[in-house]
Amino acid sequence: MTIAARALTLTTAIPVAALALAAAAAPAAADAYVRVIAQDAPVYTGPGGSYRTIYDARRGEVFEVIERGTRGFWYRVVLEDGTTGWIFGELVFPFEVGPADEAGALTRMGRAIRRAMLGPSPVPYTDVEVSFSAGILDREGLFLLRPAYLLDPHFAIEGFAGLSPRGQTDVFLAGAGWTLRLVPGAAIGPFVHASVGAARLRPKADNFTDQPETLAVLDAGGGFEITFKKQITVRTDVRRWVLWNENRSESGTEFSGGLAIFF
Repeated sequence: MTIAARALTLTTAIPVAALALAAAAAPAAADAYVRVIAQDAPVYTGPGGSYRTIYDARRGEVFEVIERGTRGFWYRVVLEDGTTGWIFGELVFPFEVGPADEAGALTRMGRAIRRAMLGPSPVPYTDVEVSFSAGILDREGLFLLRPAYLLDPHFAIEGFAGLSPRGQTDVFLAGAGWTLRLVPGAAIGPFVHASVGAARLRPKADNFTDQPETLAVLDAGGGFEITFKKQITVRTDVRRWVLWNENRSESGTEFSGGLAIFF
């Protein structure tokens, strides 16, 4: 390559590099959002009121816009759990947001975790919950199915049925009680619970000493429901159990966790 050719290459490359650096340093384009200005604004699965409602937005809520409807005045928005839906334009106010000021490291970390992992609880918009839990009860295994009917976002009637396999006996558990959600709709929602029921103790096949018997059951405690993106809900429980009849009584503590499904 001649000196003239090299000079031409350099004079061409330098402006290109400068333009690339300038483009990289330029501020990002503003993002489109809508703010709910009506008291209630339903979010549908499609751009029309005949579609199924998947969320009821409240006044002041803000959503990112990813698409404008080709027919009618509709916006396609992103909900907190990562799903998308359509909201009517007459119920919202569109605006744009440019790059925000640099926040602290902890603030950025918290926002990133919430955006990447956590979502809103489906509790305010569902009627039925079914959870599957596994853990320990009095240092023995425990497996429970817990169906519940939600009377409102705070209160639910919850049943339980399951098994605690032990060394010499199998303990079959069943009963029902109530659940109080302290912060319904929160991504990390605490709750308290109490229930009554019965326990059937059945000796193992090689246990010739113990006899089958039935005990009354009382349990009380609480836990957390943690909702991730796509409405995946993890449930944790810590409860104190008491089993008794006219002849004896025993107690133990439950530590369990599992998945909850809402309908």
